[in-house]
Amino acid sequence: MAVAWLVTIGSFILFYYTTSVIIEGLREREQYELSILDAQIQSNFANYSEIQKQAS
Repeated sequence: MAVAWLVTIGSFILFYYTTSVIIEGLREREQYELSILDAQIQSNFANYSEIQKQAS
């Protein structure tokens, strides 16, 4: 019976650890993608400002 409890507790710990690692990886990926999008927006804004200056 004690072995069954240890296996159950170990399974919950493993599940929690695996879930937290996956969630952390998703957060890092999301931050990376957001930084790329931010850089693209800044680049497009800079290009738009240059075009307006050249047009006037």
